[in-house]
Amino acid sequence: MQKSCFFKIVGHSCLIAVVVFISGCVSRPPEYDMQAFGAVGTDADVYIVAPVAGNEPLLKALFTAFVSEKTALQYLSRTSALYIGVNYEVTPSITLVSAGSYPVSLGDLLFPKKDGWEKHRAAALNNHAYYTSSIADIVVQEKTAFMCLGDNQRNSAAFLQRIAEPHLPVFPPRFQALSETGGVGEIGLYARSGNLIAAALLDLEDIELPIRSIELYLKKNADSIYRCSAVFETTDVRTALVVRLLLSHGMNGDFSVQGSSVFVENADITETEFIKMLESMFFKSL
Repeated sequence: MQKSCFFKIVGHSCLIAVVVFISGCVSRPPEYDMQAFGAVGTDADVYIVAPVAGNEPLLKALFTAFVSEKTALQYLSRTSALYIGVNYEVTPSITLVSAGSYPVSLGDLLFPKKDGWEKHRAAALNNHAYYTSSIADIVVQEKTAFMCLGDNQRNSAAFLQRIAEPHLPVFPPRFQALSETGGVGEIGLYARSGNLIAAALLDLEDIELPIRSIELYLKKNADSIYRCSAVFETTDVRTALVVRLLLSHGMNGDFSVQGSSVFVENADITETEFIKMLESMFFKSL
């Protein structure tokens, strides 16, 4: 899919933000959605959790590429956390789940037929309404909004079934804790297959690195800087030493090797660099 199509897709995913012009601004609830990643499912290649608190500037920068600053800020004021799953397989897609407070009754206004949306009833969700277009499926509940982004080959039925019967993936303990309780200014990323993420971090193209998985944790510091810690799980000890060398040339930080794992601490990444990395992942999937 071309880059312009990607921006169109993400722009449609932000339509839910229009709600703020009609129903006003509410305070962001403190709770997190324990089942959110269950709607993403167990087959995603990359999982991202982003609590809104402390990450407003970065999230605003992402959203204001497609909607006004006022809309972006008020949408974020309704949202506690974003849960994202990226799938690169036969039918590439992005599942985005946001936990917060949303007025379900405004769905027909937000997603009108004249803009290419069709309203359906999901039997799997007790006939709850959902909206579909050529590029997205959206389900809005009072405390959770679900979006599946992709082309017209995406598996809408499976998306709805995951909402009805969530299957929680098994995560590393630190990522699991962040997805359940959040942390001010923190973002977590877990990749079951680490090649693409490593290539984005190192600004490499068309190079397959022998990395099985990646845990990446970012904590907002100051001056739009995120302090990063990471774990790169490789195939064996020798591979870990090679990956450590590559990483040390591509990013700053303190590096160590324990068995087949490479640990990175005290690495810094700017909001701009992180947004670029996210874009590279999303372009790959769509």
